[in-house]
Amino acid sequence: MQKIVSSLLLIFLVVTARAQTPQTASEYMSFLGSRETELQQRYLSYMSESAHGNKARKLEKKRKELVVEISKSLGEANRLRPFNGDATLRDAYKHYWDILLKVFNEDYHKIVNMEEIAEQSYDNMEAYLLAQEKAGEVLHTAHSAIEPVFKTFALKNNIRIIDSETKMSQKLKQVGAVNSYYHTLYLIFFKSFKQEGYVTESFNKKDINAVEQNRNTLIKFATEGLSKLDTMNAFKGDGSMVTACRKVLEFHKKEAENDVPLQSEYLIKSNEFEKIKKAFDAKPPAKRTQADVDNYNKAIDDMNKVLTTSNKSITAINNNRETVMNNWNVTANKFMEAHVPRSK
Repeated sequence: MQKIVSSLLLIFLVVTARAQTPQTASEYMSFLGSRETELQQRYLSYMSESAHGNKARKLEKKRKELVVEISKSLGEANRLRPFNGDATLRDAYKHYWDILLKVFNEDYHKIVNMEEIAEQSYDNMEAYLLAQEKAGEVLHTAHSAIEPVFKTFALKNNIRIIDSETKMSQKLKQVGAVNSYYHTLYLIFFKSFKQEGYVTESFNKKDINAVEQNRNTLIKFATEGLSKLDTMNAFKGDGSMVTACRKVLEFHKKEAENDVPLQSEYLIKSNEFEKIKKAFDAKPPAKRTQADVDNYNKAIDDMNKVLTTSNKSITAINNNRETVMNNWNVTANKFMEAHVPRSK
């Protein structure tokens, strides 16, 4: 998910047909402004679809189409003559579109590739989201430079302008605010979520030391995440994502503190049982003493008890995990549907 910056305040002017050469200052401003409006529409469409859960890889067609349109805008700007010798406004748009082209042609192309490995680790995910943040900051800085030039050009040509934020600009700002909020929560969630995966991997490898190490780290990450959630406000009165994230982290913390030790005990008992069974099987039946048989039977009973307890714990863990994860996913979808505007 990506951080969208505030769009330039667009000016309500009569838009002239692009095929005509602008004859007046207002037509000149409208000529450039209308092109920017079209680019914003495509830009919003890309960002909105991304925020609604579409992977960057699936949005490659939209990204490439936007690159084509930016190139067209630059071509038109390059053919546009300065207005009465004044090229400041044209060059301001050209500078922004040059940067817009670079960001979507290069930076977002890299972001698409980063997406492929983002979920492999917390560091990868953080770098992936940070790359989107930086791309947005670059666009914000470049875009902000147009407004003062626009106003200066209007003042110089005795044009009265009315600053009014368009619906499109409002949508872009809304997408940006939602993404920024969601990214913060998602990193809190993902750090704990990924660590739980490492605990599971340790169990699958039957590595008791790794299980204990990853268990303690999971407790740490879940506790830190819960503390961060205490400082987060609801988004425009909607606290559903914070609540959903809290439920996931509370589950992880409880799992690490209470359930993982039971699974560790099972692994320990299982290892002990394998050693006893190996020694018992290695001794010929004729040479087995009653003490050998009693010891082996006791090991079986102990193993069965631990296995029963472990299976109950695993069933509870899986059911609870499914509940909190389904709640997280459903809540995230509803949150995005409620707060991220569509491009149309």
